[in-house]
Amino acid sequence: MKLIDKYGRVHDYLRLSVTDKCNFRCFYCHPNTLKECNTGKYSMLSFEEHLRIIKIFSSKFGFKKFRFTGGEPLVRKGFVDFLSSVNELKKQFNFEIGLTTNGFQLSDNLEKLKLSGVDRINISLDTLKRERFKEITKTDVFENVYNAICRTIDIGYNPVKINTVIMKGVNDDEINDFVEFVKDKNVNVRFIEFMPFADNNWNDAEFLSYQDIKKVVEKEYALIPIIRNRNFVAKDYSIGGYKGQVSFISSISEHFCSNCNRLRISSKGEFRLCLFADEVQSVNFKQLFKIGLNDDEIEEKIREIVLNKWEMHPNAKELKEMKTNNMLRIGG
Repeated sequence: MKLIDKYGRVHDYLRLSVTDKCNFRCFYCHPNTLKECNTGKYSMLSFEEHLRIIKIFSSKFGFKKFRFTGGEPLVRKGFVDFLSSVNELKKQFNFEIGLTTNGFQLSDNLEKLKLSGVDRINISLDTLKRERFKEITKTDVFENVYNAICRTIDIGYNPVKINTVIMKGVNDDEINDFVEFVKDKNVNVRFIEFMPFADNNWNDAEFLSYQDIKKVVEKEYALIPIIRNRNFVAKDYSIGGYKGQVSFISSISEHFCSNCNRLRISSKGEFRLCLFADEVQSVNFKQLFKIGLNDDEIEEKIREIVLNKWEMHPNAKELKEMKTNNMLRIGG
């Protein structure tokens, strides 16, 4: 029943990208040489194919969490309505539905997302300053995203998670501003290390390890560790008297590969065993469906591929040399 690799890691969390298009152009995610991702309608997994994948992973392997990513998932036409069908499977198989978004179109869809069974929402926000937001995202919609975060809190998501990539010389002067942001809000700010992908300007000079980020926080605040289960990737802390929490995600300086329980499928159906896998795995779900394999045959292929998942991802120097890997195509 369980999906286990040769290192004994049990996988029960699938991240599904529904599009490789995004209305922001953040440099750490969008490669310099990539003008646009143009995966056509017929090259992407259909919503019906997404539902079949979710049913296979929940019924065959007992997966407990599915998160929708992109690109920006809310730019895909029909996505919010599609979640109602996912919710029907959730009722049958008892899993959690998550969404990662840049927040630009979130306010208009919050009520529907709540009614469609979305349990958790992560919102990307790398600065609390409007002009800096414009520089990072190449869009001038800071107030829109900020207000969407506040509305998400008000509608009852607890906590709302904010993903903040910290880059030296770009936004590291705002680390404690983000800590203050959680003082009276049900928010978990997650400080994420700047990760190297193909042509995204990663370099040692702009890299701050989670230890460095944590030291900045500890100069002003007493952090209280929160103990989670072993599959949590974030190092979580509360602060005395503060309503919210802060976390640190150490993908580069202190990897958590030994506890990894997640898999990924791109919007084109490519199966990826790791965020940093440069080569697409030999399973493409769109192709498997096209040649007519049944669910039992697909289950067998999945088990075969996952069994050989690597023990850990390469180091930062090796990751920097990747040529085809970028967040838009993989799904965050």
